[in-house]
Amino acid sequence: AEKASEMRKQWYQRRVRGESERMEVRKAEEAAKAEVRNQLAVRLAHQKEDEAELQQIRDELAWEEEEEQNRLREKAEQEKRIRMRLELQEVERQQLQVKAAKKHLEKQEDERFRQEMLAKFAEDDRIEQMNAQKRRMKQLEHKRAVEALIDDRRARFEAEKASEMSEIEDERKRQEMRQQIIEEERQKLLQEHAQKLLGYLPKGVLRDQKDLSLFDEEFRTNFVPLQVDFFDEKNW
Repeated sequence: AEKASEMRKQWYQRRVRGESERMEVRKAEEAAKAEVRNQLAVRLAHQKEDEAELQQIRDELAWEEEEEQNRLREKAEQEKRIRMRLELQEVERQQLQVKAAKKHLEKQEDERFRQEMLAKFAEDDRIEQMNAQKRRMKQLEHKRAVEALIDDRRARFEAEKASEMSEIEDERKRQEMRQQIIEEERQKLLQEHAQKLLGYLPKGVLRDQKDLSLFDEEFRTNFVPLQVDFFDEKNW
């Protein structure tokens, strides 16, 4: 009986130790799982931080690129304004030179005409045969008549020039109106058909941002011009 009691005691102790060991094992497994979960959570958190940082870097790069594009565009526009101002100044300078040369020629032509007419009037009236007083009076009369002729000739010349400039201006306006009608029809055709050909539009069909602004945001976002110009014979 005593031996049996000892055996039961030993069995119970072994059972208790086994349960205790199994509990320890389960605790260790749970701790390991918890550690894995913690490590995974840390990795996910770091991954999200990295993704957020990467997105921030992308946003900053996109912003910097946009700023650079704006800066380059502003620089190009400023250079264009300066170039146009210099070209305008050069045109004005050339116009002043032409105007001065033209005025000089007109003055020479007027003087030549004046002398010719004075000589003709003097010959017609034979003033060399007059006495000094009559000759002076006739010469003054001749000068007034010649100046009137010169004024009349200038007036006719200015009228002809004004008429010519008016015709040139009218033709310019007609050309502008014709170009405006052509441009409106071109834009109308673009709006009617370009949407259907998105992805197949040859290079050059949409000329600039003004053409692109005719379409909605989706079209502008997805628009990528083909690198082949079908109107260029080299590509056939």
